Amino acid sequence: MIIHLILPLRLTSVLKAAIDAAWEAYIEAHEMGLISANESDMLHILQLQVFAINEETLRNSLSWWAALHDFLRGRPFVLLRCICEVRTFETHMKILKESHFRNESNLNPRAVFLRRRGTGTGGIHSRRLA
Repeated sequence: MIIHLILPLRLTSVLKAAIDAAWEAYIEAHEMGLISANESDMLHILQLQVFAINEETLRNSLSWWAALHDFLRGRPFVLLRCICEVRTFETHMKILKESHFRNESNLNPRAVFLRRRGTGTGGIHSRRLA
């Protein structure tokens, strides 16, 4: 069971889902005007890293010998580290968004709650659930 959970091909699909979620969080924060150049550069570096790791893992999966060698060389740990970095970036984007909502001075707390949940009359804020 544990081997199945840390198979490199399975972890690449988890990594792809994590980078997609991080991208969505980045877009939401960008639409709110909360992104600096550092965050953009960090996302670009993460995307390049994910693509390189994904390509190498897929290439090694073509041969069972290469896949076994890849597994024994520690590919699952490389993938897990990358997943952790991507999720940390996504969490950072969510923190930026949450602190923006908390610091929004022109709305009372009830209006912020309704706008975040998509029931208020907020443009980009009511796009999807937080």
